[in-house]
Amino acid sequence: MRHFFVINPHSFRTLKSWKQIMMDLENCFSVGRRTEYKIYTSRHPRDAIAAVDRYMLSVPPDETVRVYAVGGDGILFDCLNGMVDFPNAELTSVPYGNANDFVRAFGEDVKPAFRDIKELSAAPSFPVDIIKCGTNYAMNEANIGVIGQTMLFANAILRRATKQWVKRITPHIYTIAGLRAMMNKEVLHQNYTVTIDGEDISGSYGNMHFSNGPCNGGAMTPNPYAIPNDGQLNVIFIGGSNTLKLISTLPDYERGRFEKHKKYYSHKTCRTIEVQSELPLYVEIDGEAFLANEMKLELISGGIKFFAPEGIGFADYSHMAYSKG
Repeated sequence: MRHFFVINPHSFRTLKSWKQIMMDLENCFSVGRRTEYKIYTSRHPRDAIAAVDRYMLSVPPDETVRVYAVGGDGILFDCLNGMVDFPNAELTSVPYGNANDFVRAFGEDVKPAFRDIKELSAAPSFPVDIIKCGTNYAMNEANIGVIGQTMLFANAILRRATKQWVKRITPHIYTIAGLRAMMNKEVLHQNYTVTIDGEDISGSYGNMHFSNGPCNGGAMTPNPYAIPNDGQLNVIFIGGSNTLKLISTLPDYERGRFEKHKKYYSHKTCRTIEVQSELPLYVEIDGEAFLANEMKLELISGGIKFFAPEGIGFADYSHMAYSKG
């Protein structure tokens, strides 16, 4: 077995935490086992996709490779897309990012366990669902609509900002970008041609949220029913003619209580969904945002093997859902 550590250096807020992860790697592998692991430092978004692919091609197909995404959901996205075509690859996340949404699917207090490199290196693996989104793959979620436009706005700001400036205002950037996107009536009321498992549910939607995991945004749990190994893609359709009232429902949506506002939210489960529109689609996939002409999303049941600390499984967030009782 080999171990490939892919590190996003921008996820580490202090030099101390960076030194700690390097020390953990050294301590995990004895001198005689140093050839079993390799470290790659990602330079920019999507850089690690090719790096993981190259490393997998260099390893015999009958030898297991454990790929560690060290950072946040962005580097996890890169690692997934680099290893997804290799049946001898297993994936995990070592959470040091701002959100770590996929790790949160295991519970809100599991970060320390996922940062224990020695324990993680010997942890069991199991099949996990993934979402195929056009030519990309997602671990946690995807959006088409206002949230996609929000991420485009936010990412544009973040990539132009200096590191110190980002640290000071990062929590506010997404709020500002979201408010700007909500004011775009063309996207907020965009008409879509939508087919979900063969059923036509075309209409006007502000956003379509496709969930493999329940968590999003570092603190939100918009879809408490989603479990990453249940073989279902959870979809929340958001829309309504009254923009101000829709905005007022967002705090409930962020807490998984969207069913409280059935006028603005509807929920379905499926395996495949196809989306088209006369206007460009604003798409977000695990933090990556882009424009597309059309999009097909498909849940790949057990699409990869994921390894997690012994005794830790996916948490049940369904108790957070809205109940009149």
